Amino acid sequence: MSLEIVLIPLAFALTKEIVEGISEFRENQYTIIETRMKDENLLKQALEEWDCSFRQVEEPLDLKIIHDNEVTFIIGEQGCYSLVLPNSADKGEYMEWISNVEESYTHYLQQSVYQNLINKAKQQGLILEKEEVLEDNSIQVTYILNQ
Repeated sequence: MSLEIVLIPLAFALTKEIVEGISEFRENQYTIIETRMKDENLLKQALEEWDCSFRQVEEPLDLKIIHDNEVTFIIGEQGCYSLVLPNSADKGEYMEWISNVEESYTHYLQQSVYQNLINKAKQQGLILEKEEVLEDNSIQVTYILNQ
């Protein structure tokens, strides 16, 4: 008996959702761009890929002065990180940048899910029969149930 699992690349409707997620935080003249990213370590990895460092605050009111080329992340109500930047920043450029960061984040998330799957399958006594990367970059793994 074989068990087949397909890991499909996580796809975000980035442009539409990012545009819908923009809100103005008028008291301090910041723009907040919501994301779907929840894992701090994966976010840090994605930011490193784009030569950025990570900084987190609990509330927008806790922010110190943000310089023109500085962005900050806060954790939103649903546990997702939101990008905070000055209203003077070029929102179009930052939306493209955060889209790239989310793409990197998705890659690291997929790697994490894949590694967890491989480890748990091994712990459960499953034997890897075949592993294949498909055209859409999804990974198909086929296991033999060890009886």
